[in-house]
Amino acid sequence: MPTQLDLLHYRLQAILRDYNFSDLEYLGERPSYKTGNNVHWYRIGEEEVPIDAITEFEAEEDDEDESDSL
Repeated sequence: MPTQLDLLHYRLQAILRDYNFSDLEYLGERPSYKTGNNVHWYRIGEEEVPIDAITEFEAEEDDEDESDSL
C-alpha cells in the first residue's frame, strides 16, 4: 500500500507531466535532512526540499477573467 509520501510524490509527478510549472522541478532521490532516509526531492521556487518536508501542496490559479473585467 502506498504511503502518504508516495501519494504526494505521485501527485507532484502528475502535475509535472500534465502542466508546465517553471517553479517546480523533480531533483531525484537523496537523504532527507529530516529523517536521513533516501526520499524524493523537489525544487519549489528557489528552495530544494525533501518530500517529507512538504506538509501541504496547493497550486495557485491565475484568474485572468478578473483582470479583464476591471
